[in-house]
Amino acid sequence: MKDVVSVIIPYYHCQNYILETLDCVKNQTYQQIEIVLVNDGSDQDFLNQIKESNNYNNLKIVHQKNRGQSAARNNGVRNSLGEYLFFLDCDDKISPDYIEKAIKILKSDSEIKLVYAKGEYFEAKTGEWPLPKFETKSFLIENCIPIICLIYKEDFKKAGGFDTNLSFFEDWDLWISILKTGGKVHRINEFLFSYRIQNAQKSLSDRFENDIEMLGDNYFKIYSKHYEFYKENGIGFHQLFTALRENQKYKGKYYNTWYRKLIYKYFKPEKYTMIYDKLK
Repeated sequence: MKDVVSVIIPYYHCQNYILETLDCVKNQTYQQIEIVLVNDGSDQDFLNQIKESNNYNNLKIVHQKNRGQSAARNNGVRNSLGEYLFFLDCDDKISPDYIEKAIKILKSDSEIKLVYAKGEYFEAKTGEWPLPKFETKSFLIENCIPIICLIYKEDFKKAGGFDTNLSFFEDWDLWISILKTGGKVHRINEFLFSYRIQNAQKSLSDRFENDIEMLGDNYFKIYSKHYEFYKENGIGFHQLFTALRENQKYKGKYYNTWYRKLIYKYFKPEKYTMIYDKLK
């Protein structure tokens, strides 16, 4: 549907926060919006009460068995009508003018494929979410585009949607899939969204430390999937390894556990020592 923005919200046991999220979408200055909330296996009664309240006339609720956020977002897109897609998690919030500002930018230049804004943490953690400006080579090393982003539905379809074989970095993978066929990225230099770190949730650093192997596996699935695009941008395996080694986030124990294992995985065992010695 022309000019309509479909806001896709995956939902899983988020009863304490979902009304805040729905309210911030309802209060957008841009009015041509539909909300597609995908219930990923949670109890339906609470959501049915929200629907029956008629507080959100543009709300569509889709129920599915628990299959994870990527499958939920893909299902939400399949059930959407909009020309544009805006992804929002069920406990986050956006400023009233975010979608209006993003849609104006997306329409202003046919080469722009993704529009996002600066963001900040709230609840258990506060302050700016440090997302640098987009630059292709650094973006391929570390994602800088949040899930809270506006894109064309057509681009989403051409890219194949979210890859359900990934358990992490699935948004980064989608952005790469869209951009490797051409296009530009625009960051709005304003704080227009709030990313909730729940009080009961582990810190990002704790999650990172505990899931090093899982993160590494997903990272290299993405690298392998988009290998030709990485090479086009001058990032062969050696360049990637060097960049990650020099990144402050990956130094120390992350480097020593994560990347040693991954080099061993991607090369024959007898070559492992020689390659590691060469790159370190």
